[in-house]
Amino acid sequence: MKLRYFWIILFVFLFPVHTYADRPVLPSHAPLLAEEEKKEGKNEYFEYQLRIPHFSGLKNEVFQTKLNEYYSTKMMMFKRKLEKEAKQYYDENKGALSIHPYVGSTDYKITYNRKPLLSLYTSYYQYTGGAHGMYEWRANTFDIDLEKELMLAELFTGAGYEQMIRQEILKQIQQNKDSFFPDATEKICKISELKFFLETENLVVYFPLYELAPYSSGIPEFRIPYTLLQEQLKGKYQKILIDK
Repeated sequence: MKLRYFWIILFVFLFPVHTYADRPVLPSHAPLLAEEEKKEGKNEYFEYQLRIPHFSGLKNEVFQTKLNEYYSTKMMMFKRKLEKEAKQYYDENKGALSIHPYVGSTDYKITYNRKPLLSLYTSYYQYTGGAHGMYEWRANTFDIDLEKELMLAELFTGAGYEQMIRQEILKQIQQNKDSFFPDATEKICKISELKFFLETENLVVYFPLYELAPYSSGIPEFRIPYTLLQEQLKGKYQKILIDK
């Protein structure tokens, strides 16, 4: 009998049982861990460099995998599509004296990272000839607890928030009218879906290149303080973004 207990005790010390509680758990409001994966390559007709975000530290590993696969898939699709177009252009113009290779790159910026909210935008750049390349932003905001992407309306209660946001954008355009096209205010009133991301103190609404202003002005960004929208914010998000 003593020998039996000896082997049981020895087994416990040599092969400790790991439970879920043994895994490192981030504090409830701690930022998600973010790393990046780099991919790059170059040939006679195409050059690319991709920076792909990779997140860890989520309690639900299935959602974490989906989140990482989402960005990896989107960026690789962008690369493959542009590379295919570059090869076609190269094959059709082999006799030309000079052929500039197409260039593609992706990047990202995490603008808010405090559980349960994660907000970031990815940047897609391509150069296919001409005076300059083109780029666009694609922003996403996630509620990690709900394991879903949030639409703008899901941050607020009722419909009054959207009018306040548009009014603030129009106000900022009027303060710097020379930087925008003459019909910028008219477009603000007509655009049905506002693109956005979160920052520490502000909701940021942005518009594509050439939508409201010339290329030299870059992507127009409008920062609306959360305090201005406090009454419209849902209680859960008000506590996170304002009360902190």
